[in-house]
Amino acid sequence: MTPRPVLSNLGNPAAGGQLAPSADTRTPNPRIAADRIRQIASELRFDLVGIAPVEESPHSQYLRSWIASGAFGQMGYLARTADGRMNLRSVLPWAQSVICVAMSYYSPPDPDSSAEPLTAPIANPPTPANSPRVPAKIARYAWGRDYHRVLYGRLRQLERLIRPEIRVSFESRIYVDTGPCSERELAVRAGLGWIGKNTLLIHPRHGSWFVLGELVTSLVLPADQPHMDRCGTCTRCLDACPTAALTPYRLDAMRCISYQTLENRGEIPPELHDPIRQAGFIVGCDICQEVCPFNRRPLSTSQADFIPSAPAPVMDANTALTWTPAEWDRATRGRAFRRAKPEMWQRNARILLNQ
Repeated sequence: MTPRPVLSNLGNPAAGGQLAPSADTRTPNPRIAADRIRQIASELRFDLVGIAPVEESPHSQYLRSWIASGAFGQMGYLARTADGRMNLRSVLPWAQSVICVAMSYYSPPDPDSSAEPLTAPIANPPTPANSPRVPAKIARYAWGRDYHRVLYGRLRQLERLIRPEIRVSFESRIYVDTGPCSERELAVRAGLGWIGKNTLLIHPRHGSWFVLGELVTSLVLPADQPHMDRCGTCTRCLDACPTAALTPYRLDAMRCISYQTLENRGEIPPELHDPIRQAGFIVGCDICQEVCPFNRRPLSTSQADFIPSAPAPVMDANTALTWTPAEWDRATRGRAFRRAKPEMWQRNARILLNQ
């Protein structure tokens, strides 16, 4: 195995933005290296960047109990990758530091749009008998291009740009909502926010409309300071969830609208049909984020890839109901909601149409 490089404490910033070599002329000062990594990440238009140490999760017992309860539903990969989520070194023994990044995907609703408001549920969606159009909302993270592709490509650029700056061989691995790592917990350790009662990462100034990515490295870098939990006594996300899927800091995926519409390959339990109609989402759900006080002034995306394009943000449920495989392919190609297959869109549309 390649020896793990430990960065020297010697060195000073060099001219031209290059990292200064330490006294042994091989490795740079670790703090200077971390600062330069953050600078490059910012130049690549990541909205948040921080560095987390690789260590055993303090929440291992919670994860074991959550998996044992079956609350992950059909997301069996969570159970299969549990060891890595509890300790990344069980999968990547060389891992030392994780560069955690976040991109805002928030696009405000178009004030000139005639679509239904996106900040409130559709209380009583019309049926085909009394209206030709039944609004079917799409979760905001899927309005634009597939974020997995966007973040992965940008993280590859980051990895490529920092290698000549670090001037030492190091191992690395990129994860974007994949792999055996607990990305939200790593983001907390990296100082990007705290995990809220809705189980999502919340930044104190910019809220929670972020997608996350990680560059795992064998470099020993200084970690960022985590944020304190600022949810306090607020229960807005818990109270707003139409299926009661949330209890403080815990999600029952089997009751979550996002899980049911995107991950469940079978029939959705009948007792969830009315809440799904009330929410009005055909894929995903944003309600627990829409009501969060920290999302009152969200950071709008700077990524052209995340600008909404059809069928987002709101489509007609009747359209999805009649999609042919070819039409589904054209509508979902390169999009995060492609994981929902044609029969799942049609199943979800039937629920919204009360069929």
